[in-house]
Amino acid sequence: MSFLFNHAGDFGQGILLTLGLVVLGGLGSLVLGTLIAALKTSPIRVGRAVASAYILVFRNVPLPVQMVLFVFGLPQLGIQFSLYASAAIALVLYTAPFVAETIRAGLNTVDQGELEASRALGFAPLTSMRILVLPQAFATVIRPLGNVYITMLKNTSVAALIGVAELTFLSDKLAIDEASPFLVFAGAAICYLVMGLVIGRLIAAIDNKVAFSR
Repeated sequence: MSFLFNHAGDFGQGILLTLGLVVLGGLGSLVLGTLIAALKTSPIRVGRAVASAYILVFRNVPLPVQMVLFVFGLPQLGIQFSLYASAAIALVLYTAPFVAETIRAGLNTVDQGELEASRALGFAPLTSMRILVLPQAFATVIRPLGNVYITMLKNTSVAALIGVAELTFLSDKLAIDEASPFLVFAGAAICYLVMGLVIGRLIAAIDNKVAFSR
């Protein structure tokens, strides 16, 4: 145990970078996933086709492959980001289809009669989606979205593959330096467990508050 306390700074740095990826990936995938879900359920055929194609491609190509292609492929096209930004963007692109499908399930719970009533009152489709449909959809899928983001927390470890100094990368480096892989990765496992539990509790608290307000 003293070994882990002696390297608390290393674990703390990895945790901060990992949580940064979770925040950036979570916010980005929520925005992009919501847009994809809206297109997927829209009456516009082209929009549905684009959303379906995106979900098909990005959900079925493994994240490590996407991340490597993003980091080493885009520079050949003259587009380059920092490793950390590349990891965050890859997480957004990979997680968005799962968010979209979760939100789409929530959209399907909204009564069609409410949509017809909003159209009868003269609301534009985008306005109805923003003030009527999406709030109800989000309220029904908070816990499933939480599961998506807990999975994304674990997926941040893939960033170690491209050299981002998050928790897994620093743990691997520390294990080599100290020749104590079991102790180091046991500590990393505890860190991931705690972060996952915290995210789960936050999601549960939000869900309970929304349920009470309903």
